[in-house]
Amino acid sequence: MGVNSSSGRASEAEAQRLLERSIGPDAEFRPQQWEAIDGLVNEKERLLLVQRTGWGKSTVYFIATKLLRERGEGPTLIVSPLLALMHNQIQDAEQQLGLEARTIHSNNTEEWEAAKRSVVDGTCDVLLVSPERLANQEFQEDVLVAMQEEFGLLVVDEAHCISNWGHDFRPDYRRIKRILRELPEHIPVAATTATANDRVVEDVTRQVPDLRVVRGDLVRESLRIQTIEMDSRADRLAWLAETLPDLPSAGIVYCLTTDEVEIVADWLTQHGLSVEPYHGGVDGDRRRRLEARLLANDVDALVATNALGMGFNKPDLGWVVHFQRPPNLIRYYQEIGRAGRGLDEAFAVLLSGEEDDDIAEFFIEQAFPDPADFELVLQTVAESDEPLYKYEILKRANVSWKAASKCLDILRVENALIRVDDGFERTGKEWTFDHDRIESITEHRWEELAQIQAFVETDACLTKFIDDVLDGSMDGPCGRCANCAGEFVPTSVRDERLVRAATDHYRAESWSEISARYYMPERGGGRSKIDESRKPEEGRSLCVYGDPGLGTLVSGQRDSGDPYSDQVVDAAVEHVQEVWEPTPEPTWVAAVPSTSAETDRVADLAERIAQGLGLPYEDALRKVGSTAPDGELKNSYQKRWDVEGVFEATKWVRPGPVLLVDDTVDTRWTLTEAGMTLRDGGSGDVYPLALAERTGW
Repeated sequence: MGVNSSSGRASEAEAQRLLERSIGPDAEFRPQQWEAIDGLVNEKERLLLVQRTGWGKSTVYFIATKLLRERGEGPTLIVSPLLALMHNQIQDAEQQLGLEARTIHSNNTEEWEAAKRSVVDGTCDVLLVSPERLANQEFQEDVLVAMQEEFGLLVVDEAHCISNWGHDFRPDYRRIKRILRELPEHIPVAATTATANDRVVEDVTRQVPDLRVVRGDLVRESLRIQTIEMDSRADRLAWLAETLPDLPSAGIVYCLTTDEVEIVADWLTQHGLSVEPYHGGVDGDRRRRLEARLLANDVDALVATNALGMGFNKPDLGWVVHFQRPPNLIRYYQEIGRAGRGLDEAFAVLLSGEEDDDIAEFFIEQAFPDPADFELVLQTVAESDEPLYKYEILKRANVSWKAASKCLDILRVENALIRVDDGFERTGKEWTFDHDRIESITEHRWEELAQIQAFVETDACLTKFIDDVLDGSMDGPCGRCANCAGEFVPTSVRDERLVRAATDHYRAESWSEISARYYMPERGGGRSKIDESRKPEEGRSLCVYGDPGLGTLVSGQRDSGDPYSDQVVDAAVEHVQEVWEPTPEPTWVAAVPSTSAETDRVADLAERIAQGLGLPYEDALRKVGSTAPDGELKNSYQKRWDVEGVFEATKWVRPGPVLLVDDTVDTRWTLTEAGMTLRDGGSGDVYPLALAERTGW
C-alpha cells in the first residue's frame, strides 16, 4: 500500500519540490506540465497529452505517481510498446523520486514472480507492461485480480497507436481501448503521444471517450532543418565522410535497415570517425553501453535504425542525419526530436532519393496481408484437430512468415483465434476481412508517402511544413531552416574519389555468408538432420540484390535477360580467389540448372567463372521436375518441398570439391537440394556461390 504521508489536494509547490529533486534546483515546469499533474492528481481527469518529444511526458506521470502514492493510492500501470527503450526514465524515477518500478515483458521472465509479488502486496509503485500482456490470462489472474488495491493511475504511452490513422497503428492497442472503457471513473488516465495531428486526436478521443486534450507547441525552436536530394547511396556515404566531421557535438545517423547501419558504420570508421552500429540485432547490454557512450560524448555518433528512438534522452545531442528518408513525416519528426533538447541550435539533415521510394512502397504494399492469407490461416487452424503453432501453420499453408504473424496478431485481437498452451485455436466468432478499413488505411499510407516526398521538394519553410502536418500552432516561417535562412551544410560531394571509394565499399561489404542448412523439415511434422556426408559447406553471396555497385549490376542484368557481364564474372572470380579462399579449394565448377527452357544464363555464368578460376566446368546436374515461378511460394517450408527431388546428378560429376553457382539466393533450399544431389552423385565438398542475396521475398 502507498504511504499515507500526505492528504488532500496536491499543491504546485509540492510538485515543484519533486521536480527539483528530479532535475535540479533550478528546474521549472514547462508550459502545461503542472496543469497536467494537477488534472491527474487532484481532478482525477483523463488526459490526452499531445506534446513534442523531450517536453517531459514521463516527468508528468512520474511526479503524479509520487503524489498519488503519498496519498495512499495504488500503483501506476504504464502500458507501452517501447519498454526496452524506457530504461533511462525508469532509472531516473527510482533514483530521484524513490519510486519502485517493475517491468513484465517477454525478455525478463526470470523477474516476473518478484514483479507480481510486489504489485500484489502493494510495494510496487510503477508497473510497466506491453499491450500484449493485458490479454495474458495468467497476468490477469495473478496480478490484476489478486491486487490488494486498484491502480492509482493508468498511463497509455504512444497513444497514437490506438488510431488507424496513427503512423504506427498496433492491433494490440484495441485491448487498451476496452480497458479504458471499463475503467472506474475515479482512476485518472494519462494517454501520451508526440505524433498526433487533428485526425488522430479526433479518432483517439472518439474511441476513448472523456479524454481532455492537453496540446502544446510541437516543433522545437532550436532545430535547423535541411533536405538534400541525392539518389546514389554511394554519394551519400561520400557526403557523410566529408560533412560529419564539421558538425558540432555528437549525433545520430539514422538508416532504414540493419544491413545499411553496418555498412555506414564501417565506412565512417574507415574515414576516421568514432562511430558504432546500433540496431535491434545488437545485444541489449551492449546497446545500453553504446547509449552511455553517446551520452558521455565518447563517440562521434551512433549509426542506428529506429531501435534508437523513444526513451533516449541526450539534451546536448547536436545533430541527426537521415541516410535514407523515413516512410512518413511523423516518424521523421520523432527521430529529429532526439536533437537540440538542451541546445540553442541543433541540426537535422535528410538525405533522400528514388531508392527510398522503393523501400517505402514495399512496406506500404506489405503492411497488411491479402484477404486470401487471412482466410488461409483461419482455414488451416480450423481444419486442425489440435492447436497449431505458427510454424505448423506455415508447413500447411503457402503464406509468408511475416504475413502469418500479422494475420495471427489481428485475428487474435479480434477474437477469431485464441492462443492456448499448444498454439492457436479457432473460436466460434464469425470473422470477415474489413476491406473498406484496410483500403482506407492503405490509401492514408500512400498519402503520407506523398507528403514526405513533397517535404523534400518544397521551397517553403521546412519547420512550418512539419508543424502544419501535425496541425500545430506556427503562424509563419521559422526563419532558421535551410529554406528560410540558407543551406548550412553542402548539398553535394566535393571529392569524386570518395564516391568511387564508397561504391567499392558497398561491393566489399555487401557480401554475406550462405550458411549451411543442418535440418530438413518433414511434411508430416518434425525435422531430420542432414547427414554430414550430404550437407553443402558454408557458401557466399557477393552482394544484396539491387544495392549500389554490384547489386545494381546484377539486378539490371538479371531483369534484362541478357548474359551477365564480364564485370560481374570478374567480381565473382576475384571474391573466390582473394576474399573467400575456400579450403580445400574447389577443383571444378557446376551450375544450378535453369528453371526455364530458355538459354541457361546461370550455366553460362558458371562456365565463365570456371574459366576465370582456371577450373573445368561440368554439366553435373539436370532438372527433372518442375518448380513454382519466382515469388509464388511464400515461406521456407513451401520452398523446401518445391525443390525436393527436382535435380538429378549426371555422369559428369567429379569427385573433388566443387563450386556450385547460382545467380540469386533467398531461402537456400535450391542450393541445399542441388548440393545434396551432387554429394549423392559422388562429388567432394560443395561450396555454394550466388551473385546476389534476394531479401524481402
